[in-house]
Amino acid sequence: MNDDILSFRIPDAVKDPDETLKVTIDCYAVCAIPRLPNEVYATNEYVRPVVPNGFAYQAQTGGLSGTREPHWPTTLAATVIDGSVTWTCSAPAANGLNPLTAPTGTSDPAGLTISAVSASESFKILATYAGGTAGQDYDAVFGFTVDGVARIARQRVRIRKR
Repeated sequence: MNDDILSFRIPDAVKDPDETLKVTIDCYAVCAIPRLPNEVYATNEYVRPVVPNGFAYQAQTGGLSGTREPHWPTTLAATVIDGSVTWTCSAPAANGLNPLTAPTGTSDPAGLTISAVSASESFKILATYAGGTAGQDYDAVFGFTVDGVARIARQRVRIRKR
């Protein structure tokens, strides 16, 4: 398996050493079950668009997907034909996602406090940063599991006096 899929970097954060900062780490790209070209889909199978739009899509009629991702409708119960698959727009819930579980957070190097680490919406990690030394950069390292596979997300946290 490609290491880029198991470990990825997210955009930097900047915080004042005297303030706390609540962050949301979006892991959609590793949790979503994407619609793939020329793939066989069974009736009732769910996918998500490569670019998130807030909806999931259920195969109303199974078959072989087309070569290009369709223009996904954003009205509930609307349909779109994709090769020989008919997709129906659905409310997202956990449909089409492999939910992330067991998120943890640590500071590298030690010195940044990472607390209140939890999962939200099946594909987001919530956390709070506190402390750190002005002028120092830390990596907030988040471990979590998706579909039985351990993954790591890293965020550079720059501590700067405001």
